[in-house]
Amino acid sequence: MRALTRFVGICQYDGTLFSGFQFQKNARSVQDELEKALKSFTNLSSRVNCAGRTDKGVHALSQIFDFSVEDPSRNINWIAAFNSSLPDDLVVTHVEEVDSNFHARFSAYERSYVYLIKVGEIRSTFLRNYVYHVSKPLDLKLLSKELVGIIGTHDFSAFRSSQCSAKDPVKTISKASFEERDNLICIEFSANAFLHNMIRILIGTLVEISTNADSEYTITDIISSKDRALAGKTAPANGLYFLGAKYKDIQNTNIHFKKFFDSL
Repeated sequence: MRALTRFVGICQYDGTLFSGFQFQKNARSVQDELEKALKSFTNLSSRVNCAGRTDKGVHALSQIFDFSVEDPSRNINWIAAFNSSLPDDLVVTHVEEVDSNFHARFSAYERSYVYLIKVGEIRSTFLRNYVYHVSKPLDLKLLSKELVGIIGTHDFSAFRSSQCSAKDPVKTISKASFEERDNLICIEFSANAFLHNMIRILIGTLVEISTNADSEYTITDIISSKDRALAGKTAPANGLYFLGAKYKDIQNTNIHFKKFFDSL
């Protein structure tokens, strides 16, 4: 058997019509589209791994994936080859050879997401698949204060879905910040890892607290309680974007928050 060569790729996708990144039987997934495209121009079946296994409706601006192929010595323009075989809502922006031990998921030491909230009485028809519409104004000073309480190493049991299979609910949040522009609020989170639906439950809770000055609990209270019943509802998937991941030996795999916001 010939040796396999490992590659890392970066892709962007509109998650609206995907069931998520991970392969699912009888459902459209990002993984399946990438693997089908890879097979179409290499005639080889290769498993694709990713840094962040996004759910149905969640988007990605810089999703990192890896794959291995035999004898890639022939001159392949990987980006062009992928994109000629991919649908319009998925595009590959970068491919490079990496060490054989690299794994998009397990080699990452930090992951980043951004969540978009559109504030206003009238919802946007054109942004309905890309933002969470909130009709009530948010108290931004209170939001900023609550975000500070998220940073650090905590047991986030109160912010995990009932389907979450993670053995350890303790995660380290290195960044929780926001920027507001023209009634659009972008909230960014960076952590070593996230629990299933953790960000969406955090967002739902932050919105409830920030639109209700008389809220009984703070984020810190809810974290300490480890009680899902005290946290807010799970915010919709369509406002969530995977921004990227960080690795020791690979640079420029995530989109900076400000760069993303300026592109809107």
